[in-house]
Amino acid sequence: MRRHDLDWVSLIAGLVFLVFAVVYTVASLTDVSIDGRFVWPIVLVALGAAGVATAVTATQREEKAFAELETEPGE
Repeated sequence: MRRHDLDWVSLIAGLVFLVFAVVYTVASLTDVSIDGRFVWPIVLVALGAAGVATAVTATQREEKAFAELETEPGE
């Protein structure tokens, strides 16, 4: 079975939403209050970081493929 490439956006988005779910669950079970003004900025920053990671990974993959094409023996 062929291994697939890591999807950084999906991984980081899933982790961010998992962390928020755990935080809100813990807050509902205890007397801790959560300021909702920080939720969306954190989500957007994390998804932006995931987008940057995806772009960097794709660029490195393309550069590697291009370098392999240049080094193939003659045509």
